[in-house]
Amino acid sequence: MKMTGRSAKFAHRFFILTILAKGSLGLVQLATSAAISMGLTDRLPRLAQSIIAAELAEDPNDFLAARIMQFVRTLPETDMTFYAYYFGAHGLLHVVVAAALLSGTIWAYPATIAVLSIFVLYQSLEWLAVGGTMLLVLSTIDLLVIFLTWLEWKDRRTAK
Repeated sequence: MKMTGRSAKFAHRFFILTILAKGSLGLVQLATSAAISMGLTDRLPRLAQSIIAAELAEDPNDFLAARIMQFVRTLPETDMTFYAYYFGAHGLLHVVVAAALLSGTIWAYPATIAVLSIFVLYQSLEWLAVGGTMLLVLSTIDLLVIFLTWLEWKDRRTAK
């Protein structure tokens, strides 16, 4: 499937945008890992409550404020060491892959496809075991990035 003209230009721009988003997600995951490691997640419910209290006092049915508080209450109260390592490794992987793809490093294309395929497989197995819409959303996004990476890689190889 050889794209030409406007469709190829759009696919390339969309590829760049998705890779920038993946890299940004990686930075957020690294920050999350650091926050967990520093024990900030223990303080998150109190911090969210103090920030959102005024909004909830004004409008107890505020959709966004209620969802934030609901999310904060669902944070596990267990040892967060696993999550610190998971977010750190996952974030670092996203940042490295995004940087390699954006620099045009040729090994990054097949590596990205392989790594994201493993994530899709893992997320699919988790979805089968526990369900959850977010796993389907993440898998769909990863499949889109795999497809765009494959197109970009193919175009780079045929351009030589």
